[in-house]
Amino acid sequence: MFTQQFLQTQLASRIRVAHTGRDPEALDARPLTAERMAEIAAEAASATTTVTVVLRRFEPRIYAESVLGYALSLPDTLREAWLRAYTRTVFLTGNPANLATRFDFHHISRDGSMAWTAPDDSGERSPLRRLLRLFPTAEPPALPARLEVPAAVPPPEGDAHAPVRRARLYAVTTRVSLAAYLVHVHHVLAEAVITKLIDEHTELAIHHVPQLDPSDGPFDMLRVVPDTDADTSGDGPETAGPGRLRACAGLSVSGGVRVS
Repeated sequence: MFTQQFLQTQLASRIRVAHTGRDPEALDARPLTAERMAEIAAEAASATTTVTVVLRRFEPRIYAESVLGYALSLPDTLREAWLRAYTRTVFLTGNPANLATRFDFHHISRDGSMAWTAPDDSGERSPLRRLLRLFPTAEPPALPARLEVPAAVPPPEGDAHAPVRRARLYAVTTRVSLAAYLVHVHHVLAEAVITKLIDEHTELAIHHVPQLDPSDGPFDMLRVVPDTDADTSGDGPETAGPGRLRACAGLSVSGGVRVS
């Protein structure tokens, strides 16, 4: 199990990225108290930069493949703004085929069941948000223990020396709604592309687990969120309380990794 101190360090690292150019040294000196966590939550809640995703149905492999395809298709200017703006992702129920003539989707999944808008500052005011219902927040369906997502662009044929890049995404399925699963996977994969942990030649394996185990790492990226419904029983240092955190997804990358 990850300690709360470790999770706080991981969250602080993500905050520093969002505050690039905003005196990160001063930020580092501020402990992640319950009050500071509330401030961070308020900052994220006030963010207006939003990506809207319309789903006709959910299929985990197509979803992960499409998140990667979407993130890889974003121009550099939008990628840089993504991290700084605490970009929100809103998932709506609808059929992209019925909406394509009215709305300018930036990316559509290969089976046509999912579509993404480019990041914008419309927030809750977007026409799609007013037209469609939020995707259900029910429990996720039965998910395979492991699934493979091929690289968007296979390595050149006959190049035996081409580095094979592989990534492993561990996604938690316990105490996670389907809507939360969509958000966690989306943010980890999109930010991995934006920070160049993953590129178009990366093969991805997704592991669905009850909880993250540090022994599955080391992790290059963790999705750390407030643990709002933790078990409050017990009296140890890891029991629930104000400011408690939880790791809901982790990414490990190996082989030919280029980070810049």
